[in-house]
Amino acid sequence: MAAPCFVIGVDGGTEGLRAGVFNAYDGTLLGTCSATYPTYFPAPSWAEQDPESWWTALGTAVRGALAAAKVPGESIAGFAADTTCCSVCCLDADGRPLRNALIWMDQRSSKEAAEVAATKDPAIKVNSGGRGPVSAEWMVCKSRWLKSNDPQSYHAARYICEYQDFFSMRLTGKMVASINCASVRWHYDCSTPDGYALSLLDKMDLQDLAGKWPKKVLALGEIVGGLTAEAAAHLGLVPGTPVAQGGADSFIGMIGLGVVEPGQMALLTGSSHLQLGMVSQALRGQGIFGTYDSAVIPGLHVVEGGQTSTGSIVHWLKRTLCGPDVTYDTLNAEAEEVPPGCDGLLALDHFQGNRTPHTDPLSRGCLVGLTLAHTRGHVYRALMESVVFGTRRILDNMAAAGARPTSINIAGGSTKSELWLQMHADVCNIPFVQTAENEAPMLGAAVLAAVAVGCHPDGIAAGAQRMVRTARVIYPRPEMHAAYEPHFQRYCQLYPALAPVFHAAHTSTQTSTSAPEQQQQQQQQPQERQCTDEKSKEASRGQSVLQGIVAPSILAADFSRLGEEVESVLCNNLRGWVHVDVFDGSAMCNGNLTIGPPVISSLRAAHPAAFLDVHLAVDEPCKYVDAVVQAGASSVTFHLESPSLRGLTLERLKAGRHGLPAGSNGQQGAGDPATGFVDNVEGARVLASYLKSLGVRVGVALNPDTPETWVLPLIQEASIDLVLAMTVNPGWGGQSLIESVLTKVSRLREASDQFQRSIDIQVDGGISSTTASRAVASGANILVAGSAIFSRGRAAPSKDARAVSYANAISAIAEPLSKKGYAVQ
Repeated sequence: MAAPCFVIGVDGGTEGLRAGVFNAYDGTLLGTCSATYPTYFPAPSWAEQDPESWWTALGTAVRGALAAAKVPGESIAGFAADTTCCSVCCLDADGRPLRNALIWMDQRSSKEAAEVAATKDPAIKVNSGGRGPVSAEWMVCKSRWLKSNDPQSYHAARYICEYQDFFSMRLTGKMVASINCASVRWHYDCSTPDGYALSLLDKMDLQDLAGKWPKKVLALGEIVGGLTAEAAAHLGLVPGTPVAQGGADSFIGMIGLGVVEPGQMALLTGSSHLQLGMVSQALRGQGIFGTYDSAVIPGLHVVEGGQTSTGSIVHWLKRTLCGPDVTYDTLNAEAEEVPPGCDGLLALDHFQGNRTPHTDPLSRGCLVGLTLAHTRGHVYRALMESVVFGTRRILDNMAAAGARPTSINIAGGSTKSELWLQMHADVCNIPFVQTAENEAPMLGAAVLAAVAVGCHPDGIAAGAQRMVRTARVIYPRPEMHAAYEPHFQRYCQLYPALAPVFHAAHTSTQTSTSAPEQQQQQQQQPQERQCTDEKSKEASRGQSVLQGIVAPSILAADFSRLGEEVESVLCNNLRGWVHVDVFDGSAMCNGNLTIGPPVISSLRAAHPAAFLDVHLAVDEPCKYVDAVVQAGASSVTFHLESPSLRGLTLERLKAGRHGLPAGSNGQQGAGDPATGFVDNVEGARVLASYLKSLGVRVGVALNPDTPETWVLPLIQEASIDLVLAMTVNPGWGGQSLIESVLTKVSRLREASDQFQRSIDIQVDGGISSTTASRAVASGANILVAGSAIFSRGRAAPSKDARAVSYANAISAIAEPLSKKGYAVQ
């Protein structure tokens, strides 16, 4: 028996990144971890991400996967990643981003796409044999937009490349391109000597672009290089660990689904749908992309179809039209009660434009046939049906071109709904195969790593056949296929009927926005990196409504005269802040005990105008929120790491069923990289919404080791008012500030500005007149200080003298806030 061999596969998706540790021989997943990153939508059809957030998430996810698998970094034989495509980056010579990336779903370059199509260059044959429109998602279109609209970034860029290439550069120091990404989105043709479509670039006045693209193009599974020392330290791996060439997430998902032979097809679902079929020869047809020669398996071709908005549509409905207590299970149950066709309600799934078969970035989503009799379940099911109808429409186009799969291997978010999964089979009238490992792109990346390090010397196809296992087959039901058919035919009529309306609306919007207004909108994009000096950075934040605040922490007060201590720090500001730490002896506060609701109630009675800033450093914050609010808290902050947030719903919260998950000892919450934060973030939304309903401000605390990426969704959604970045480990006073947390604070402030949210950023631990300036420079506007204030009054001979000492200490700490321009409270 061969010795164990472990590899890491990474799936860099639209909303986050997931890493897994796999057995390199049989594909068994040993441990996984995910990390999210934000997407910015500065204008309709625009979508951007910060490449640095990808890098941060990669380190978090890989380290978490190692911990979950209980495999040391030195035991990892190889590494490979897939990423979204085409997500275009502008990098300097060291691989550092010059601006936010235009991610795959960004459709701003629709005008440039039309210009590319008008060239009639042979390179555009991959879309409908050259007859169809060119997608605004693709590399040349986005590059042309950058050159015209952000010439500073374009000309300063040493490299214009993909998310995938950014990772290769940061991991190995080598700038290379993937034949997969280049073939499917860059018009790269491996059958020609030059590869790159130089004639197309010349026609688009992009002669300099080829010089900014990677010189070397590698096949999937080829070794890019070894991890640099810096990258290895970031990931928790060994320098020199081989990095295999990856590619576009969905295409690598083909490998993870075992779609490696002609006649097989993959359907990758998530925020979007992508249909990818393997064929033995080149095919061209109206309304399809491809085929792409050797883009996955050497000598074979890939035919492609895609839907831009699928899972993101149902997420939109849940996020915008449902309360925090509404789960997907609830919505699925309601949809189950609705018949096919939704009693006349029909939806169009083009919320972010259409990829295929129409390739129209200006198309939009809609609901047709709404009546007062329709329910939420009708709307939810209509959205689900529209996505499946869109898939069927694509398959029909492929069949007309000669690509007829006999079964479809499916993976991703849609498989979590039995209703939606069966709906795919029924509408398309094709068996759908579900593999044992649902994270197909991540497994596909692991296959590439395993092949690269020699575990499967006979190649990618053989490696996939050994590492991918079938779980079940979902067969179509003839009677249901017949029931859906008339509704599918009505769906096919929607786009031709509504396209003129969508296009007219776009024209109206464009003409109603003056050129100065358009320029102002571009200047207001959330790209603080474009600011060239500190003054312009401050200006980019606009008219801030934030105040500068020093919050004395009574954790460091003399508890034998606590009332007098609080009176002394408030003597110059009766409405001032007082920071109250509630520790209950749980793991979150390292076993320490402080005070609870009775003391808060006494403080409120004595100081009715004071702002009582309550910090619940506890494992089960839901046990205390009602009591501390009733006692008089003005603001309640709880920890995102709290394990009891996992699985929390409003129903459970109100019923008092909000304890620790079964088997939890309080040590493994969101802060444990082995579990990730997805469930904790959902629980935090529920608790934050509940606290706001009680009339208090809401904060979320992050321990020093917790990455800021986990709280970004809550900031973007305006679910919270404050983020507390712990600059020490909670539990006791007098600790030194952990300097590395200030980098997190900077990123939190940058994210707040990008989201255009006036979020308070609070720091707690080691704050003094010496460290306050660094905290404020990083972006904090609320400074919690304990020992630096209360220690000053210990030797004072009288109460009045202590009050003067406290006031002087607070003033010294507040000075950097005043210099920064905050109105200090």
